[in-house]
Amino acid sequence: MATALINGGPDYLIELDTGAIVDGFELDDAVKGVLNNPDYVLNGFTEFADITQYVETVNIRRGRQRTTDQTTQAGTCSFTMREYALDQNLNPLNDLSVYYDTAQDMPGLAPLRIVRVSRDSEYLFVGRVTNYDYRYNLGALDEVTVVCADDFYLLSRTALATFTPSAQTSAARLTTVLARPEVAYTGTTSITASPATTLGNYLVNDNTQVAAYINRINEAEQGRIFLSRSGVLTMQPRITNAFSGPVLELSDAGDVPYNALTIEFDASNVVNRASILRETGIAQVATDATSIAQYFTQSVEQTDSLLSSDAQALVLADYLLVAQPSPRYTSVGIWFGSLTAPQRASAAVIEIGDLIQITKTETFGTVTQELYVEGIDHTISFEGGHAMRYYTSPTSLVYYFLLNDAIYGKLNIQDPQPALS
Repeated sequence: MATALINGGPDYLIELDTGAIVDGFELDDAVKGVLNNPDYVLNGFTEFADITQYVETVNIRRGRQRTTDQTTQAGTCSFTMREYALDQNLNPLNDLSVYYDTAQDMPGLAPLRIVRVSRDSEYLFVGRVTNYDYRYNLGALDEVTVVCADDFYLLSRTALATFTPSAQTSAARLTTVLARPEVAYTGTTSITASPATTLGNYLVNDNTQVAAYINRINEAEQGRIFLSRSGVLTMQPRITNAFSGPVLELSDAGDVPYNALTIEFDASNVVNRASILRETGIAQVATDATSIAQYFTQSVEQTDSLLSSDAQALVLADYLLVAQPSPRYTSVGIWFGSLTAPQRASAAVIEIGDLIQITKTETFGTVTQELYVEGIDHTISFEGGHAMRYYTSPTSLVYYFLLNDAIYGKLNIQDPQPALS
């Protein structure tokens, strides 16, 4: 059953798909054979086993830590379980286990079974088992390590047959790929209705890895494609300036408190030359001469872009330029033991692409930055509590005006851009 954490809150639940199908439609049955019965559907429901009682620790990692990492990578979850040697319910060789799938005569706790981790009825991770390792420990509790990945794991192991798509938006191309018969993706999707780019009708070679091709779609769009915490395949459009309010405000004085904060001020983030070559096109190059003179030439390049026109390629090249490095908060950590119940509830459900605000009071003034969330880590211990870390990317409106500050106290400064608050 769901378990409360002293330093985490109520109702932590880890569930594992046993492979059994329950509450399916049964012809001629007085109850289960009624058409359009929401409780007994045609294909039934997947049965999940509550394995929370065995779990000691859970580690979840979703999204990317650095903006230079690709966004289309599988989120992962791993957890450890222990049981007494006499129980053996978690042993995949035990056909007398309460989790054994007798209908299919196979272990219920097995690779590619669905795993769900939730807190207070809100999913933190939904994915599938990739590794299930059982270790005997003589004189001690036997130990199980379970490693899971979201559906990008499946897409990385699936290949496309050769075909030539029509010219279409990046969002429509993603939909086309997922609908291909060799892919036949059946998961829930949330795909942007306002993509920034149109992709060309270029041949897709046989045996092209699906996840790799999706990454090419996102390289053209420069948005985000990821599996949400509830397992929804999500595509967000090109990342632009943020003018909406943050969904979570973290601070060292008031708001949601944090216990760890890092600052990055790195010349490697500079991009002062960008070259985009689309299939059948001519390389489109954007440069910043002032930045090159100061930081030497630092380039990014795409040589096989899916964009449909050179004009779009030039727009993308301009978009990728980062002329000057700027110090920013690259990650922030929180400890649920320091949060109130409402703060825990808000922090736990932060999603990739959300806007958060981080404030720190320094000896020279108060600095506030609004940043996008690019990656999320959870570390959950059923003895110690729950910790999270958000990894961020910049928006244009990052630095707030600091009265009397030599840099951030200047009116009309162009870089970084101030905002009165």
